[in-house]
Amino acid sequence: MNIKILLGFFLIVIFALSIYLIGLFYTHYKTNIKIEYPTSNISIPDKNKSLSDQDDSWLKDSLKNSKSYAYPATEIKISMDFKSPDDKSIPTKLIVDNLDEYKFFCLNEVLKEEKIEFAYYQAKNSTNIVIFLPSDKRRDKIMEDLKYYEIQYKLQ
Repeated sequence: MNIKILLGFFLIVIFALSIYLIGLFYTHYKTNIKIEYPTSNISIPDKNKSLSDQDDSWLKDSLKNSKSYAYPATEIKISMDFKSPDDKSIPTKLIVDNLDEYKFFCLNEVLKEEKIEFAYYQAKNSTNIVIFLPSDKRRDKIMEDLKYYEIQYKLQ
């Protein structure tokens, strides 16, 4: 028991002594450190110049200090197809019920390839797909694909 008390006392003394030495070191070097600031080459404009002269000065300075390199520019092309508010046409809904995994995969790939909007959901043990067909030509092509894969559907 006495050894633990003696060891604890020595640890406290060593800790206090180290904090005291760190404090002395910090105060000694804090007063001896001198910071030298570099002189600036920035010219301060006269207050007598007009505002128009000050506005042109940055342009002249940029022309004098031309760089031998140029930063690359990123090009971006964005296109948005907005529906006309006057367009009241409702797309034809094609509902496919009770799909097995193979037929679902085939139909999913065909719809992705044709970029046709569709939504699928799972009810109980079957997967159902609702397809939104915008035009007659595309509707006929999708119906032919459904007949090819022997998929039964309902048209609404």
